[in-house]
Amino acid sequence: MNRSVAERRLCLILCLCPCLAGAGWMAAATGGGAMGSQSSKGDASVGTAEVRMVDTLSRGWRFLQSDALTDDAALASTGAAWQEVSLPHTWNARDAASTTATTPYVRGRGWYRLSFTRPSRGVRHYLQFDGASIVADVWLNGRKLGQHKGAFTAFRFDVTGVLRAGENVLLVKTDNTEPKKDTDLTAIAPLGGDFNMSGGLYRGVRLVSTVGDVHLALDDFGGCGVYGRTASVANGTATVNVRARLTNDSRRNGTYIVRAALVDAGGHVAGRAQKNVSIAAGGGAEVVQDISAPRAHLWQGTSDPYLYELVVELADGGVTVDRVIQDFGIRQMSFDPNDGFFLNGRSMPLHGVALHQDYLGKAWAISERDTDESLGLVRELGANTIRLAHYPHSQHTLEQADRMGLVVWAEVPFVNGSTLGCSTSDATAAFVANVKQQLQELIRQQYNHASIGAWSIGNETTMSQTIGCGGKPGRDNVTPVLRELQAVARAEDGSRVTTMADLNEGMTGFGGFLPVGGISDTWALNRYFMWYYGESADELGRNLDELHAKYPRQPVGVSEYGAGAALTDHTDNPLGGPVGSFNLGVPRVYQPEEYAGYVHQQNYRVLISRKYVWGTYLWNMFDFGSGIRNEGDVRGTNTKGLVTFDRRTRKDPFFFYKANWSRDPVTYIAGRRYTNRAYAVVDVTVYSNADSVRLSVNDTPVATMTGEQCPLRACVFRKVQLRAGKNRVVATGTHRGTTVTDRVEWTLANASDVNIAAGQLVTGFTSSAGALYGSDNFFTGGSAAALSPIALTRLVADRTPVRGVADNNDARLYETLRSGSFRYDIPLADGTYTVTLGFLEPGKDTAVGGRVFSVEANGQTRIADLDVLGAAGAYRTAVTRSFPAAVTNGRLEIVFKPTAGEAVVSNITIRKQ
Repeated sequence: MNRSVAERRLCLILCLCPCLAGAGWMAAATGGGAMGSQSSKGDASVGTAEVRMVDTLSRGWRFLQSDALTDDAALASTGAAWQEVSLPHTWNARDAASTTATTPYVRGRGWYRLSFTRPSRGVRHYLQFDGASIVADVWLNGRKLGQHKGAFTAFRFDVTGVLRAGENVLLVKTDNTEPKKDTDLTAIAPLGGDFNMSGGLYRGVRLVSTVGDVHLALDDFGGCGVYGRTASVANGTATVNVRARLTNDSRRNGTYIVRAALVDAGGHVAGRAQKNVSIAAGGGAEVVQDISAPRAHLWQGTSDPYLYELVVELADGGVTVDRVIQDFGIRQMSFDPNDGFFLNGRSMPLHGVALHQDYLGKAWAISERDTDESLGLVRELGANTIRLAHYPHSQHTLEQADRMGLVVWAEVPFVNGSTLGCSTSDATAAFVANVKQQLQELIRQQYNHASIGAWSIGNETTMSQTIGCGGKPGRDNVTPVLRELQAVARAEDGSRVTTMADLNEGMTGFGGFLPVGGISDTWALNRYFMWYYGESADELGRNLDELHAKYPRQPVGVSEYGAGAALTDHTDNPLGGPVGSFNLGVPRVYQPEEYAGYVHQQNYRVLISRKYVWGTYLWNMFDFGSGIRNEGDVRGTNTKGLVTFDRRTRKDPFFFYKANWSRDPVTYIAGRRYTNRAYAVVDVTVYSNADSVRLSVNDTPVATMTGEQCPLRACVFRKVQLRAGKNRVVATGTHRGTTVTDRVEWTLANASDVNIAAGQLVTGFTSSAGALYGSDNFFTGGSAAALSPIALTRLVADRTPVRGVADNNDARLYETLRSGSFRYDIPLADGTYTVTLGFLEPGKDTAVGGRVFSVEANGQTRIADLDVLGAAGAYRTAVTRSFPAAVTNGRLEIVFKPTAGEAVVSNITIRKQ
């Protein structure tokens, strides 16, 4: 039969993590009839009646966040004074998902109370929780059902004997208290991480009822008791292996029929199988069957994400007593250490994003619509894979990935380490048992999703070794846990590979004390060259090559790379100075959007040049909540997203990847939010997959570039002239005969003067005299440095303040510098100028005479044998020198020539006379 979208959605509403129970199938294909009737060909047909009942418990809850309330007091309370809420819910909706957070988000205990009526139908009843953070204790009608430890996986309680006629009272205590000791209740995976842990019932709760005492297993680590996998595909025929776990809660032994079938998108049966099984009273059984599907239509990723429905029925004689239905994709995936990823035998380089599940103003309590919006942006980007970091995401997320054809990296929440702080002892037995349980829950609940390509057993698990132990190796309490998780994953699902995200193996000087390569089937690297460390993305390439050579039989990918991007931070030159990558206690850490674009371009250049890399995941698709962060132009937020926390603004790097990955026409002017320009001559970058791109300024053509002239779809128009006032910049891309136009408006306050903040990456500082200073630009040679700790590398730790400035606000002009032997080649209109240079001595141990240099302007010595310390009279004291300069050829060359030590300059001011 042809089932409508609405009918298919009905099945989705009955999702049971992840299986669907409910409406029947095959009636039209086999001639209809009641359960157990025979078609004219003798094939068993299947009825269309609903089997299981599902009551969604989302409204009418009462909530109280209280660490003082006791269990007994909560059980005795009517909840009348508590807040009325609906699910999904978290008390951290704003403080853990804000861009203005000024205090730590609330971590503690949240209480939920619900009165509901027992359903009129059903024999066996299960309460299902789709997600409760971090630890949940559950009572029904005053009786404790149990406790679940783990914030991300579903769990169920059999409440058949506890439900009563009329009103029932459900009480849930959730606890997201930050653990302080390894023995604390919430000291389970993840023990920490660069993301917030929202508390509460942030996913759904429902009551699932079966029509009889015999049913597909509902006590199987939150799974649905049905596990299908593609066993083989040969000559167009697929064999799908189906395991069904069954439970007999009755008091009699019995023999039952288990039917399994694949139904295609048109409602036709593509293949079926059937077995009889005997189940003892109070016992269980497992039935394994193979379905043969001729002319199999394969799930081929984003190009053709075709889905069947896998249907498994349990029948007692001629009556169906349980049924599970879910989407199923026939596909085979493989990972080659030299040639990368293959889907159904076709090479398919994986390029995608990682993402967290939170949303601005909602934290983890997101709706299906929120998820759809997020994944819609992923597909707009053109990604073909997603990494669901750093924990199991909702079933709806996986269902949508199946439908979109996105290959999924699914992850257990083993993050940072297995103990709190420095690893000085073994992981506790309770921690190991729980993380293994969370992995089993992850795999059994998400087993059937066609999209899942790999189970990840950990992320940056050596963090406590690297950072927590003060730069010295601690006890190896990580690799034993990883090996146990590897064994669990292989036992649970031998059809998929395992993977993991490594922090620092092979990273010289970055604490690679615990090698983890070789433990999982595949692995990947979290690497932040040009952000937290490294001067060039080529260092990433060398690290990849070295580890590929070290582990030649283990496929390697890149699980994280990227850079923070603030919408209000900008730069004129991404090489101008050290980047402020992380908050180290300074008031402001700058993260220019244009620098992030440059980092992505450079890293992507390296990644696509290595065929053996099976997949790459940029970090991150969206900005997300992180209480340890205070950077860019927001607080409490990790700013590495391609899209802002609220999903409203696509940053520059988003369009770089869209131009490279998407088939949609893209022509986008980068740096568009840098509206008040510091310099009259600029480089304009246009991300475009067009055949050619034409740029004009103020209706005057600048140049046209072909696609061949734009490496990695980034067209850079050099030395574009702006005029004073408003400038209309227009890029027009020709895409196979169709034009796409992008427009921006940039303002230039002064077209004749030039103000350069030497060694500074961010532009936009206005001096006390009202002069706008651009970031360091027009230089050749030398190196940039900062006097205050605004980066993890390339900094001077001494915090002695700058002296000798008339206005303390101007001290920022001296907090960065360029040093060495270098020159500036500055474009200027012909005329006479006054050049003023600002200097200070940055080195505390420099003696008078230790740093001496001269300055030339257009070949003439203007400052001879300057000793900054001698001229200033004290360390870190500002001193200026001025001289006239005539420009006759449209450029002013200023050369810094050291004779002792290195030359140095902090700022350059050029005024036309």
